[in-house]
Amino acid sequence: MKRDIRNNIFLVIRITLIASIIINFVLIFGFLSDPEENKSEVFSLYSKNFEFIFCALVTFALSFGTAVIEAYQKTDIPDILEIVIVLFIYAGIFLSSQFNLYYTYFWWDDLLHTLSGIIIGFIGFIVIYKINHKYSMNISPLLVAFFSFAFAVTLGVIWEILEFSCDALMGSAHQKWDLPDTEILMGKPYQGSGLRDTMSDLIVDSIGAFITSLITYYMYKNQKKETLEKIK
Repeated sequence: MKRDIRNNIFLVIRITLIASIIINFVLIFGFLSDPEENKSEVFSLYSKNFEFIFCALVTFALSFGTAVIEAYQKTDIPDILEIVIVLFIYAGIFLSSQFNLYYTYFWWDDLLHTLSGIIIGFIGFIVIYKINHKYSMNISPLLVAFFSFAFAVTLGVIWEILEFSCDALMGSAHQKWDLPDTEILMGKPYQGSGLRDTMSDLIVDSIGAFITSLITYYMYKNQKKETLEKIK
């Protein structure tokens, strides 16, 4: 039953992604074929629709990520974890771009970054287990917690570097450098919206990672046997 629910959720997600790609391609060709459209407006609309297509394609590809990991690692990821990961990717990449959620709701970005810190922290816990499984995870609980925290924060930093690179090379505004000073963000207006957005992302990433590190520390120190059985 759970497998059927998972498959149905994935099917709905992939259908909406394919539909979005087709619709945006049709709109792009419509803009280009209309001689009365202003060229600058056409380019702006073209860029926006191309961004939607790109986000949909990336989300579509990543929706198969858990299946690829299962096949490559010859393991079985719990259905609920697969659903959480794919829904997170769907919301964070596709829905956020398609419906401009990052600008509509000031808390949306912080919520996703906090959740990403938590989720990636647990993935870091699994990674350190895979690295040390030959030695029965014979390492200190503090190191386990620190690795989970550092793993999540490092990926958060890499994500911000990618956002900065996209903004610098493609003229996008993933780091929200174009927001007005009155926008609700951490920090002070004179620091600029781009810096304030980046730092708030890293701060909430770290908070999420710290929550996970506390949980993994407790799990490994007090329930090591049960935890390792679940990880296996």
